Amino acid sequence: MQLDETSELPLYQQIYEKIRHGIEDGHYPSGSKLPSISGLASELQCSRNTIDAAYSQLMEEGYIESRPGSGYRVLSVIEDAAFANTRDQDLGSVLLGEPHQMRYNFTYGNLEQGTFPATVWRTITDDILLSVESGICNTYTDPLGEEALRGEIAWRLTTQCDVDCTPGQVIIQPGTQVSIQNLLALFDARTDVVAMENPGYIGAREAFERSGFRVAPCRVDVSYEEFFADLERSRAKLVYVTPSSQFPTCKTMPIKMRSKLIAWADANDAYILEDDYCRDFRYKERPQPPLQSMDHCNRVIYMGTFSKSLSPALRMNYLVLPPALLEKWRTLFANAYTSVPWLSQAVLARFMSQGHWDRQLRRVQAKNKRKYETLTASLHEYLGDKVRVLENGTGLHVLVQVYDDRTQEELIEVARAADVLVYGTEKYWMGKRPLTSRVLLVGFSSIAEQDIEPGIKALANAWFGGNKPRCCQSLSLY
Repeated sequence: MQLDETSELPLYQQIYEKIRHGIEDGHYPSGSKLPSISGLASELQCSRNTIDAAYSQLMEEGYIESRPGSGYRVLSVIEDAAFANTRDQDLGSVLLGEPHQMRYNFTYGNLEQGTFPATVWRTITDDILLSVESGICNTYTDPLGEEALRGEIAWRLTTQCDVDCTPGQVIIQPGTQVSIQNLLALFDARTDVVAMENPGYIGAREAFERSGFRVAPCRVDVSYEEFFADLERSRAKLVYVTPSSQFPTCKTMPIKMRSKLIAWADANDAYILEDDYCRDFRYKERPQPPLQSMDHCNRVIYMGTFSKSLSPALRMNYLVLPPALLEKWRTLFANAYTSVPWLSQAVLARFMSQGHWDRQLRRVQAKNKRKYETLTASLHEYLGDKVRVLENGTGLHVLVQVYDDRTQEELIEVARAADVLVYGTEKYWMGKRPLTSRVLLVGFSSIAEQDIEPGIKALANAWFGGNKPRCCQSLSLY
């Protein structure tokens, strides 16, 4: 390992990067032992504190672990990636049937191949199926979901997010849209209006509409003052919000606005559905407290998911209901059972209890932070003053407003011809669509880190040719 004393990158960061790349490339196999801190410090002729800092960061992100008496060992990252890559490639070719896979896909929903911890998941699955727990396969289980999983979720929400809840308030559900549709059974489509952010998540809007509810759009593109003005006029009994990272604008709802929203719900005998899907992904500042943690009126329904950190294919998320709605839920769904398979719930519960979830989350957070930094830097370098980057250091995408006369569809097609996929934003709007004709969504949840810079360079060449632009304008959304 060679260190560059003249580099602006600190020595500990250089060591961390080299070992991390070695683990991801397979040069450090799962279970292999790393040099001791003193041994590596002597070899590289640097301080022990430098090595300790590098190892600490690797442990924090779930790449290595410290075992008493046996030093530092590599965790199973590569086996998971290899299994997932093979599986995804095989299933992708069969199920998708796409004649051509785009070289650079800046999608915002799927995860990068290899993210799912397949080896650990498979081991836990085998252990459960070969244990006495497997007898549960022959019975109907708790309608709210497996008690062990609900306990793990409640413990983390309480200790890590300040969410005030018990396991009895947690309900396991098979995805956001089904959660919403089941929740709406507690309301009356004939009289109750549902409000939601505009622009907003189309999956939620479609769930509301399929259930026969009138949806009232509340503007968030300019300011939250407009949002509240629309909300007051709506007379809604339920409002759907994404306060940690508003979709798709990436705005974060300020604390003052959060307090105002809870007060509105209490004054109007209404409820707030807080979709906290991207709270774990903040790259500049610590996350603000969830609405639910500020709610002393029992007006907030909290919804969380595992799809952005573990797997969207598991189809597993959860609701945390306030007491009054929980009582109605228990009555209405007394004879119903969750459609999330028992085995998936049991495996996830043990995955969490054994500490694998925390390592998985740290690993994904660190990777997404690097991707976010690479993406924003590449947009500035290759697209410069030809675009404005709309972002707030949150979530799994940024918006790019193009200074051009071409329509959104034309820009997407030109990019596609260059083997680059970027995405439109028009579908997220209800009614009038200001500024969306040339605002594209550029995600980074699925694309490999090393493909981001060449992908943006290809995008710049497709849109504007190879001319070097001036520095672009970046707008933080608050």
